[in-house]
Amino acid sequence: MTRKLKKGGYSAILSLIVIAAVIVLNMIVGRLPEKVRQWDMSSSQIYTLGTTTKDLVKGLDKDVTIYVVGDPSNVDKRITSFAKRYEDLSKHIKVETLDSVLHPDQVNKLKATDDSLFISCEATNKTESVPFTSIIKMDESAYYNYGQSKESEFDGEGQLTSAISHVTNDVEKKVYVTEGHKEAQFGTVVTDMLKKSNLTVTPINLLTGGSIPEDCELLLLNAPESDLAADEKKMVSDYLNGGGNVMILAGYSEKDRPNLNGLLNEYGLNMENGLAADTKNFYQNNPYYIFPTIPAGNELTQGTDDKSVSLVLQSGAMTQLKDLPQGVEVAPFMETSENGMLVTADKQTKGTYLLGAVAKKTLDSGAARLTVLTTPSLIDEGLNTSFTNLNNMNLFMNAVTANYPDVANVSIPAKSLDVGYNTVTKGGLWGVLFVFVIPVVTLLTGLVIWLKRRRL
Repeated sequence: MTRKLKKGGYSAILSLIVIAAVIVLNMIVGRLPEKVRQWDMSSSQIYTLGTTTKDLVKGLDKDVTIYVVGDPSNVDKRITSFAKRYEDLSKHIKVETLDSVLHPDQVNKLKATDDSLFISCEATNKTESVPFTSIIKMDESAYYNYGQSKESEFDGEGQLTSAISHVTNDVEKKVYVTEGHKEAQFGTVVTDMLKKSNLTVTPINLLTGGSIPEDCELLLLNAPESDLAADEKKMVSDYLNGGGNVMILAGYSEKDRPNLNGLLNEYGLNMENGLAADTKNFYQNNPYYIFPTIPAGNELTQGTDDKSVSLVLQSGAMTQLKDLPQGVEVAPFMETSENGMLVTADKQTKGTYLLGAVAKKTLDSGAARLTVLTTPSLIDEGLNTSFTNLNNMNLFMNAVTANYPDVANVSIPAKSLDVGYNTVTKGGLWGVLFVFVIPVVTLLTGLVIWLKRRRL
Protein backbone atom coordinates (compact mmCIF):
# COMPACT_ATOMS: atom_id res chain seq x y z
CA MET A 1 0.00 0.00 0.00
CA THR A 2 1.49 3.31 -1.06
CA ARG A 3 1.96 6.26 1.30
CA LYS A 4 -0.56 8.29 -0.72
CA LEU A 5 -3.19 5.61 -0.34
CA LYS A 6 -2.59 5.35 3.40
CA LYS A 7 -2.81 9.12 3.78
CA GLY A 8 -6.01 9.20 1.75
CA GLY A 9 -7.51 6.40 3.85
CA TYR A 10 -6.73 8.23 7.10
CA SER A 11 -8.31 11.41 5.70
CA ALA A 12 -11.43 9.54 4.66
CA ILE A 13 -11.77 7.88 8.09
CA LEU A 14 -11.19 11.22 9.85
CA SER A 15 -13.83 12.85 7.66
CA LEU A 16 -16.34 10.11 8.50
CA ILE A 17 -15.61 10.52 12.22
CA VAL A 18 -16.15 14.30 11.98
CA ILE A 19 -19.40 13.85 10.03
CA ALA A 20 -20.64 11.26 12.53
CA ALA A 21 -19.72 13.54 15.43
CA VAL A 22 -21.64 16.43 13.84
CA ILE A 23 -24.71 14.22 13.31
CA VAL A 24 -24.60 12.93 16.90
CA LEU A 25 -24.12 16.49 18.21
CA ASN A 26 -27.13 17.71 16.21
CA MET A 27 -29.22 14.85 17.57
CA ILE A 28 -28.20 15.71 21.14
CA VAL A 29 -28.87 19.42 20.63
CA GLY A 30 -32.23 18.60 19.04
CA ARG A 31 -33.31 16.81 22.22
CA LEU A 32 -32.31 19.67 24.50
CA PRO A 33 -35.08 21.90 25.95
CA GLU A 34 -36.03 24.90 23.82
CA LYS A 35 -34.84 27.33 26.50
CA VAL A 36 -31.34 25.78 26.27
CA ARG A 37 -31.23 25.74 22.48
CA GLN A 38 -32.48 29.30 22.15
CA TRP A 39 -31.70 31.88 24.80
CA ASP A 40 -34.13 34.73 25.37
CA MET A 41 -32.11 37.73 24.17
CA SER A 42 -35.18 39.87 23.43
CA SER A 43 -35.36 43.23 25.19
CA SER A 44 -38.82 42.52 26.64
CA GLN A 45 -38.10 38.84 27.42
CA ILE A 46 -40.90 37.57 25.18
CA TYR A 47 -39.81 33.91 25.51
CA THR A 48 -39.54 33.98 29.31
CA LEU A 49 -42.48 32.35 31.08
CA GLY A 50 -43.67 33.88 34.35
CA THR A 51 -44.64 32.32 37.67
CA THR A 52 -48.36 32.26 36.79
CA THR A 53 -47.72 30.09 33.73
CA LYS A 54 -45.23 27.81 35.48
CA ASP A 55 -47.62 27.17 38.38
CA LEU A 56 -50.51 26.42 36.01
CA VAL A 57 -48.54 24.10 33.72
CA LYS A 58 -46.79 22.20 36.51
CA GLY A 59 -50.16 21.59 38.17
CA LEU A 60 -51.72 20.00 35.08
CA ASP A 61 -53.24 16.54 35.47
CA LYS A 62 -54.71 16.37 31.95
CA ASP A 63 -52.87 15.98 28.63
CA VAL A 64 -52.87 18.99 26.31
CA THR A 65 -51.75 19.09 22.68
CA ILE A 66 -50.68 22.35 21.04
CA TYR A 67 -50.86 22.22 17.24
CA VAL A 68 -48.93 24.84 15.26
CA VAL A 69 -51.22 25.03 12.23
CA GLY A 70 -49.95 26.59 9.01
CA ASP A 71 -47.39 26.41 6.24
CA PRO A 72 -44.11 25.68 8.13
CA SER A 73 -42.17 27.91 5.74
CA ASN A 74 -44.39 30.88 6.62
CA VAL A 75 -44.95 30.32 10.36
CA ASP A 76 -43.07 32.86 12.47
CA LYS A 77 -40.30 30.98 14.25
CA ARG A 78 -40.89 33.01 17.40
CA ILE A 79 -44.31 31.40 17.77
CA THR A 80 -43.06 27.83 17.29
CA SER A 81 -40.12 28.36 19.64
CA PHE A 82 -42.39 29.93 22.25
CA ALA A 83 -44.90 27.06 22.16
CA LYS A 84 -42.13 24.53 22.74
CA ARG A 85 -41.25 26.29 26.01
CA TYR A 86 -44.51 24.92 27.40
CA GLU A 87 -43.59 21.40 26.31
CA ASP A 88 -40.36 21.72 28.31
CA LEU A 89 -42.32 22.51 31.49
CA SER A 90 -44.65 19.52 31.64
CA LYS A 91 -44.96 15.96 30.40
CA HIS A 92 -48.68 16.66 29.96
CA ILE A 93 -48.05 19.12 27.11
CA LYS A 94 -47.12 18.07 23.60
CA VAL A 95 -46.39 20.41 20.67
CA GLU A 96 -47.00 19.23 17.09
CA THR A 97 -46.58 21.00 13.76
CA LEU A 98 -49.53 20.56 11.43
CA ASP A 99 -48.74 21.45 7.81
CA SER A 100 -51.94 22.95 6.43
CA VAL A 101 -50.62 22.75 2.86
CA LEU A 102 -49.69 19.04 2.86
CA HIS A 103 -52.39 17.86 5.27
CA PRO A 104 -55.52 20.03 4.88
CA ASP A 105 -57.69 16.99 5.70
CA GLN A 106 -56.16 16.77 9.20
CA VAL A 107 -56.79 20.48 9.73
CA ASN A 108 -60.44 20.02 8.75
CA LYS A 109 -60.78 16.93 10.94
CA LEU A 110 -59.59 18.89 13.99
CA LYS A 111 -61.80 21.84 12.99
CA ALA A 112 -58.72 24.02 13.30
CA THR A 113 -58.00 27.19 11.37
CA ASP A 114 -54.95 28.02 9.30
CA ASP A 115 -52.20 30.22 10.80
CA SER A 116 -53.11 29.56 14.41
CA LEU A 117 -52.24 27.64 17.55
CA PHE A 118 -54.89 24.98 18.14
CA ILE A 119 -55.02 23.80 21.75
CA SER A 120 -56.86 20.57 22.52
CA CYS A 121 -57.59 18.55 25.69
CA GLU A 122 -59.03 15.09 25.09
CA ALA A 123 -60.07 14.61 28.74
CA THR A 124 -62.47 17.58 28.66
CA ASN A 125 -63.17 17.45 24.91
CA LYS A 126 -62.53 21.20 24.77
CA THR A 127 -60.50 23.12 22.20
CA GLU A 128 -59.29 26.67 21.75
CA SER A 129 -57.89 28.41 18.68
CA VAL A 130 -55.44 31.31 18.95
CA PRO A 131 -54.73 33.11 15.65
CA PHE A 132 -51.13 34.16 15.05
CA THR A 133 -52.42 37.72 14.69
CA SER A 134 -53.53 37.60 18.35
CA ILE A 135 -49.99 36.64 19.39
CA ILE A 136 -47.92 39.04 17.29
CA LYS A 137 -50.00 42.20 17.22
CA MET A 138 -49.53 45.01 14.74
CA ASP A 139 -49.63 48.73 15.39
CA GLU A 140 -52.77 49.77 13.52
CA SER A 141 -52.11 53.49 13.99
CA ALA A 142 -48.70 53.18 12.26
CA TYR A 143 -50.38 51.52 9.28
CA TYR A 144 -53.24 54.00 8.95
CA ASN A 145 -51.14 57.10 9.62
CA TYR A 146 -47.89 56.22 7.86
CA GLY A 147 -48.68 53.15 5.74
CA GLN A 148 -46.07 51.15 7.67
CA SER A 149 -46.39 47.62 9.02
CA LYS A 150 -45.05 47.68 12.56
CA GLU A 151 -45.19 44.99 15.25
CA SER A 152 -46.32 46.37 18.58
CA GLU A 153 -46.88 43.51 21.05
CA PHE A 154 -46.16 39.84 21.65
CA ASP A 155 -49.03 38.21 23.55
CA GLY A 156 -47.89 34.59 23.38
CA GLU A 157 -47.91 33.86 27.09
CA GLY A 158 -51.19 35.64 27.77
CA GLN A 159 -53.05 33.88 24.96
CA LEU A 160 -51.54 30.40 25.33
CA THR A 161 -51.69 30.20 29.12
CA SER A 162 -55.30 31.35 29.03
CA ALA A 163 -56.15 28.77 26.34
CA ILE A 164 -54.57 25.93 28.33
CA SER A 165 -56.49 27.02 31.43
CA HIS A 166 -59.70 27.14 29.40
CA VAL A 167 -59.44 23.69 27.78
CA THR A 168 -58.43 21.92 31.01
CA ASN A 169 -61.11 23.57 33.15
CA ASP A 170 -64.74 22.53 33.03
CA VAL A 171 -65.87 25.63 34.94
CA GLU A 172 -67.51 28.55 33.13
CA LYS A 173 -67.88 31.74 35.20
CA LYS A 174 -69.69 35.05 34.79
CA VAL A 175 -69.19 38.52 36.22
CA TYR A 176 -72.54 40.30 36.56
CA VAL A 177 -71.99 44.04 35.99
CA THR A 178 -74.71 46.50 36.97
CA GLU A 179 -76.32 49.04 34.65
CA GLY A 180 -78.63 52.01 35.21
CA HIS A 181 -76.41 54.29 37.31
CA LYS A 182 -74.28 55.76 34.52
CA GLU A 183 -71.60 53.15 35.19
CA ALA A 184 -68.34 53.28 33.23
CA GLN A 185 -67.81 50.73 30.49
CA PHE A 186 -64.92 48.28 30.65
CA GLY A 187 -62.09 49.07 28.23
CA THR A 188 -60.46 46.61 25.84
CA VAL A 189 -57.63 45.81 28.25
CA VAL A 190 -59.98 44.87 31.10
CA THR A 191 -62.27 42.85 28.82
CA ASP A 192 -59.27 40.98 27.44
CA MET A 193 -57.90 40.26 30.93
CA LEU A 194 -61.26 38.93 32.14
CA LYS A 195 -61.50 36.73 29.07
CA LYS A 196 -58.02 35.32 29.69
CA SER A 197 -59.18 34.17 33.13
CA ASN A 198 -62.23 32.53 31.51
CA LEU A 199 -64.68 35.07 32.92
CA THR A 200 -67.50 36.49 30.82
CA VAL A 201 -69.14 39.86 31.51
CA THR A 202 -72.95 39.79 31.78
CA PRO A 203 -74.83 43.11 32.23
CA ILE A 204 -77.68 43.32 34.71
CA ASN A 205 -80.16 46.04 35.64
CA LEU A 206 -81.31 45.36 39.18
CA LEU A 207 -84.44 47.53 38.96
CA THR A 208 -85.80 46.07 35.72
CA GLY A 209 -84.52 42.58 36.49
CA GLY A 210 -86.04 42.61 39.95
CA SER A 211 -83.45 40.29 41.49
CA ILE A 212 -79.88 39.04 41.41
CA PRO A 213 -79.54 35.75 39.47
CA GLU A 214 -79.02 32.59 41.52
CA ASP A 215 -75.85 31.71 39.60
CA CYS A 216 -74.25 35.08 40.42
CA GLU A 217 -70.93 34.54 42.20
CA LEU A 218 -69.78 38.14 41.76
CA LEU A 219 -71.80 41.33 41.36
CA LEU A 220 -69.67 44.25 40.19
CA LEU A 221 -70.51 47.97 40.23
CA ASN A 222 -68.12 49.92 38.02
CA ALA A 223 -68.01 53.63 38.90
CA PRO A 224 -71.74 54.35 39.37
CA GLU A 225 -72.36 58.11 39.16
CA SER A 226 -75.82 58.01 40.68
CA ASP A 227 -76.88 56.35 43.92
CA LEU A 228 -78.52 52.96 44.33
CA ALA A 229 -82.26 53.01 44.75
CA ALA A 230 -83.56 51.82 48.12
CA ASP A 231 -84.84 48.60 46.52
CA GLU A 232 -81.46 48.00 44.90
CA LYS A 233 -79.63 48.54 48.17
CA LYS A 234 -81.86 45.98 49.89
CA MET A 235 -81.32 43.53 47.01
CA VAL A 236 -77.53 43.81 47.24
CA SER A 237 -77.59 43.70 51.05
CA ASP A 238 -79.75 40.56 51.07
CA TYR A 239 -77.49 38.99 48.43
CA LEU A 240 -74.42 39.66 50.59
CA ASN A 241 -76.12 38.35 53.73
CA GLY A 242 -76.86 35.18 51.81
CA GLY A 243 -73.14 34.60 51.29
CA GLY A 244 -72.68 36.62 48.09
CA ASN A 245 -69.68 38.50 46.72
CA VAL A 246 -69.84 42.15 45.66
CA MET A 247 -67.13 44.36 44.20
CA ILE A 248 -67.54 48.14 43.94
CA LEU A 249 -65.29 50.61 42.12
CA ALA A 250 -66.87 53.55 43.89
CA GLY A 251 -64.83 56.56 42.79
CA TYR A 252 -65.21 60.18 43.84
CA SER A 253 -68.59 61.79 43.29
CA GLU A 254 -69.83 65.30 43.96
CA LYS A 255 -73.30 63.85 44.51
CA ASP A 256 -74.31 62.25 47.79
CA ARG A 257 -74.84 58.49 47.56
CA PRO A 258 -76.39 57.62 50.92
CA ASN A 259 -77.66 54.18 49.89
CA LEU A 260 -74.32 53.13 48.42
CA ASN A 261 -72.45 54.45 51.45
CA GLY A 262 -75.00 52.84 53.76
CA LEU A 263 -74.20 49.50 52.15
CA LEU A 264 -70.49 50.07 52.84
CA ASN A 265 -71.26 51.03 56.45
CA GLU A 266 -72.87 47.62 56.98
CA TYR A 267 -69.40 46.18 56.31
CA GLY A 268 -67.36 48.61 58.39
CA LEU A 269 -66.33 51.01 55.59
CA ASN A 270 -67.20 54.63 54.90
CA MET A 271 -66.71 56.75 51.76
CA GLU A 272 -65.61 60.22 52.80
CA ASN A 273 -66.96 63.31 51.05
CA GLY A 274 -63.80 64.50 49.30
CA LEU A 275 -60.78 63.65 47.18
CA ALA A 276 -57.78 61.66 48.37
CA ALA A 277 -54.32 63.21 48.00
CA ASP A 278 -50.85 62.19 49.11
CA THR A 279 -48.03 64.66 49.75
CA LYS A 280 -45.42 61.90 49.97
CA ASN A 281 -46.02 59.33 47.22
CA PHE A 282 -47.26 61.15 44.14
CA TYR A 283 -46.53 61.47 40.42
CA GLN A 284 -45.05 64.59 38.77
CA ASN A 285 -45.81 67.11 41.51
CA ASN A 286 -49.52 66.23 41.53
CA PRO A 287 -50.64 64.95 44.97
CA TYR A 288 -53.91 63.70 43.43
CA TYR A 289 -51.90 61.23 41.28
CA ILE A 290 -51.10 58.73 44.02
CA PHE A 291 -48.67 55.83 44.18
CA PRO A 292 -50.61 53.82 46.78
CA THR A 293 -49.04 51.78 49.55
CA ILE A 294 -49.70 48.06 49.05
CA PRO A 295 -49.62 46.25 52.42
CA ALA A 296 -47.84 42.88 52.30
CA GLY A 297 -49.50 39.60 53.22
CA ASN A 298 -52.87 40.25 51.57
CA GLU A 299 -54.28 37.63 49.18
CA LEU A 300 -54.88 40.37 46.62
CA THR A 301 -51.21 41.36 46.46
CA GLN A 302 -49.99 38.07 44.96
CA GLY A 303 -47.60 38.67 42.10
CA THR A 304 -46.46 42.00 43.53
CA ASP A 305 -43.14 42.87 45.11
CA ASP A 306 -41.20 45.91 46.26
CA LYS A 307 -40.57 46.87 42.63
CA SER A 308 -44.26 46.72 41.65
CA VAL A 309 -45.92 50.11 41.33
CA SER A 310 -49.59 51.05 41.06
CA LEU A 311 -50.94 54.47 40.17
CA VAL A 312 -54.42 55.92 40.84
CA LEU A 313 -55.80 59.29 39.77
CA GLN A 314 -58.48 61.53 41.27
CA SER A 315 -59.42 58.97 43.89
CA GLY A 316 -62.08 59.09 46.55
CA ALA A 317 -61.05 58.45 50.16
CA MET A 318 -62.34 55.73 52.44
CA THR A 319 -62.03 55.09 56.16
CA GLN A 320 -62.75 52.16 58.43
CA LEU A 321 -65.45 52.54 61.08
CA LYS A 322 -64.13 52.56 64.64
CA ASP A 323 -66.72 50.03 65.74
CA LEU A 324 -67.04 47.25 63.19
CA PRO A 325 -70.40 45.50 62.82
CA GLN A 326 -70.62 42.06 64.41
CA GLY A 327 -68.78 39.36 62.47
CA VAL A 328 -67.08 41.83 60.11
CA GLU A 329 -63.34 41.95 59.45
CA VAL A 330 -61.68 44.55 57.20
CA ALA A 331 -58.40 43.96 55.34
CA PRO A 332 -56.97 47.00 53.45
CA PHE A 333 -54.96 46.21 50.33
CA MET A 334 -54.35 49.73 49.02
CA GLU A 335 -53.96 52.98 50.96
CA THR A 336 -52.23 56.36 51.08
CA SER A 337 -49.07 56.99 53.07
CA GLU A 338 -49.21 58.60 56.50
CA ASN A 339 -49.04 61.92 54.61
CA GLY A 340 -52.37 61.30 52.93
CA MET A 341 -54.97 64.06 52.79
CA LEU A 342 -58.74 64.26 52.54
CA VAL A 343 -59.40 67.37 50.44
CA THR A 344 -62.82 69.01 50.53
CA ALA A 345 -64.00 72.45 49.40
CA ASP A 346 -63.25 74.06 52.75
CA LYS A 347 -60.47 72.03 54.41
CA GLN A 348 -57.71 69.42 54.20
CA THR A 349 -57.54 66.62 56.77
CA LYS A 350 -54.26 64.75 57.12
CA GLY A 351 -54.22 60.99 57.72
CA THR A 352 -53.91 57.54 56.16
CA TYR A 353 -56.90 56.80 53.93
CA LEU A 354 -58.02 53.53 52.42
CA LEU A 355 -58.05 53.27 48.62
CA GLY A 356 -58.98 49.60 48.52
CA ALA A 357 -60.20 47.11 51.12
CA VAL A 358 -61.92 43.74 51.50
CA ALA A 359 -64.61 43.38 54.16
CA LYS A 360 -65.70 39.88 55.14
CA LYS A 361 -68.70 39.02 57.29
CA THR A 362 -68.96 35.67 59.01
CA LEU A 363 -72.45 34.21 58.58
CA ASP A 364 -74.19 31.23 60.15
CA SER A 365 -73.30 29.32 57.00
CA GLY A 366 -70.41 30.62 54.92
CA ALA A 367 -69.27 34.21 54.57
CA ALA A 368 -70.06 37.40 52.65
CA ARG A 369 -67.35 39.37 50.84
CA LEU A 370 -67.39 43.04 49.87
CA THR A 371 -64.43 44.45 47.91
CA VAL A 372 -64.30 48.23 47.53
CA LEU A 373 -61.94 50.35 45.40
CA THR A 374 -62.19 54.12 45.75
CA THR A 375 -61.15 54.86 42.17
CA PRO A 376 -62.08 53.39 38.77
CA SER A 377 -58.85 54.89 37.40
CA LEU A 378 -57.10 51.71 38.56
CA ILE A 379 -58.42 50.06 35.38
CA ASP A 380 -58.47 53.17 33.18
CA GLU A 381 -57.63 52.22 29.58
CA GLY A 382 -55.49 55.27 28.82
CA LEU A 383 -53.55 55.05 32.07
CA ASN A 384 -52.67 51.36 31.72
CA THR A 385 -51.70 51.58 28.05
CA SER A 386 -49.53 54.65 28.70
CA PHE A 387 -47.78 53.06 31.71
CA THR A 388 -47.37 49.40 30.79
CA ASN A 389 -45.20 48.67 33.84
CA LEU A 390 -47.96 49.42 36.36
CA ASN A 391 -49.32 46.69 38.63
CA ASN A 392 -52.87 48.04 38.36
CA MET A 393 -54.37 45.28 36.26
CA ASN A 394 -52.77 42.49 38.28
CA LEU A 395 -54.24 43.99 41.46
CA PHE A 396 -57.68 44.32 39.86
CA MET A 397 -57.68 40.77 38.49
CA ASN A 398 -56.55 39.38 41.85
CA ALA A 399 -59.47 41.22 43.44
CA VAL A 400 -61.90 39.75 40.89
CA THR A 401 -60.69 36.14 40.87
CA ALA A 402 -60.47 36.03 44.69
CA ASN A 403 -64.27 35.85 44.66
CA TYR A 404 -64.17 32.51 42.82
CA PRO A 405 -62.73 29.55 44.75
CA ASP A 406 -61.99 27.62 41.54
CA VAL A 407 -60.69 30.44 39.32
CA ALA A 408 -57.06 31.60 39.23
CA ASN A 409 -55.75 34.87 37.86
CA VAL A 410 -54.08 33.77 34.62
CA SER A 411 -54.48 37.15 32.94
CA ILE A 412 -51.02 37.95 31.61
CA PRO A 413 -50.54 41.24 29.73
CA ALA A 414 -48.89 41.38 26.31
CA LYS A 415 -45.19 42.30 26.06
CA SER A 416 -44.09 45.28 24.02
CA LEU A 417 -42.04 44.72 20.85
CA ASP A 418 -40.99 48.35 20.63
CA VAL A 419 -37.25 48.87 20.52
CA GLY A 420 -35.94 50.28 23.79
CA TYR A 421 -33.27 52.97 23.70
CA ASN A 422 -30.86 54.03 26.41
CA THR A 423 -31.42 57.70 27.12
CA VAL A 424 -29.94 60.18 29.54
CA THR A 425 -33.00 61.67 31.20
CA LYS A 426 -31.18 64.60 32.79
CA GLY A 427 -28.27 66.74 31.69
CA GLY A 428 -25.71 68.20 34.05
CA LEU A 429 -22.53 66.20 34.71
CA TRP A 430 -23.86 63.13 32.87
CA GLY A 431 -24.52 65.20 29.78
CA VAL A 432 -20.99 66.65 29.88
CA LEU A 433 -19.53 63.15 30.33
CA PHE A 434 -21.32 61.53 27.38
CA VAL A 435 -21.42 64.50 25.01
CA PHE A 436 -17.93 65.97 25.56
CA VAL A 437 -15.56 63.99 27.81
CA ILE A 438 -15.89 60.48 26.32
CA PRO A 439 -15.72 61.63 22.63
CA VAL A 440 -12.73 63.92 23.32
CA VAL A 441 -10.81 61.21 25.24
CA THR A 442 -11.52 58.71 22.45
CA LEU A 443 -10.24 61.12 19.77
CA LEU A 444 -7.10 62.02 21.74
CA THR A 445 -6.31 58.36 22.41
CA GLY A 446 -6.65 57.56 18.71
CA LEU A 447 -4.44 60.54 17.79
CA VAL A 448 -1.68 59.47 20.21
CA ILE A 449 -1.70 55.90 18.85
CA TRP A 450 -1.59 57.18 15.24
CA LEU A 451 1.35 59.50 15.98
CA LYS A 452 3.32 56.69 17.67
CA ARG A 453 2.79 54.33 14.74
CA ARG A 454 3.75 57.03 12.26
CA ARG A 455 7.15 57.51 13.91
CA LEU A 456 7.97 53.81 13.73
